[in-house]
This record gives sequence, structure tokens and C-alpha cells, in this order.
Amino acid sequence: MKKEFIEEKDALKTVEQEISILKGLNNPNIVNIIGFGSDGTIEKRSGRQVGNLIYLLLEYVSGGLIFDVCQTLSGLGENGGRFFLNQMLDVL
Repeated sequence: MKKEFIEEKDALKTVEQEISILKGLNNPNIVNIIGFGSDGTIEKRSGRQVGNLIYLLLEYVSGGLIFDVCQTLSGLGENGGRFFLNQMLDVL
């Protein structure tokens, strides 16, 4: 995230609170935060560097996002939906 997009003082505070909450969660159905920072820099293919980024380092999840699975399969169907809903309810 570019810091410029979070210019409001409250917005940055909200992001920091979300990171703090996510770091405190411990559940096999929640992706863990391995690290984070506000000094991120990336280098584009053109060689140009973009800095001043807020970043989150998350654990690897094989299979991708649920959204991507739904798009690939054109929906989950009742059994697939039940499977993912049960996982979400376990988190709660």
C-alpha cells in the first residue's frame, strides 16, 4: 500500500490496529502475518524503484484465494460452499 493512499491520520491508525489484531490471531483457517513494515520498496521491471510503501508479509497459501477458486469453478456448489462456510465458522 502506498502511504499516500492512507494520508488521513485515522486511516493509518486503522491499518496499524488491523495488523495488531491479525498478529494476535492463531487459527489454522486464518493466514498468519509473518512480518510487516512501513519502509517497503519495490523495483519495477523497468528498473524504477517505488518506495514509501506499507507492506504485509503473509504465509504462503497453496490454492490461492477463495475468490479465484470460485471464478475458476464458476461457483462452488452446495458442498463446496458448505466446506468453506464450516471453515469460516470454525474461525469464529
